Amino acid sequence: MSEKELNGQKVCEAVSDSTRTEILQQLIRSYPKPQTITDIERSLSKRVSPTTISFHLRKLREAGLIVTNGHKRGFRAIHRAMGIKVNNHGVRVEEVK
Repeated sequence: MSEKELNGQKVCEAVSDSTRTEILQQLIRSYPKPQTITDIERSLSKRVSPTTISFHLRKLREAGLIVTNGHKRGFRAIHRAMGIKVNNHGVRVEEVK
């Protein structure tokens, strides 16, 4: 199981928003295939503008939960399944197998 130490505040902020959580879930479902903003827009349960999706993707990327090779190539989760652990040593995102 691989681990990556992250900024706990950014991870908590990223997953505290329901739209970001839904986007992250979509990226996990499609893992390892990247999803474009258009793909994500179509998959969401409510209408969200591409600009707003881009904002949410930036927050998820800053938290270290997703990666991209550019907007046109799409975005993907860092793992197929993730567990987030918080303890006195910090925040860790672990790949769940």
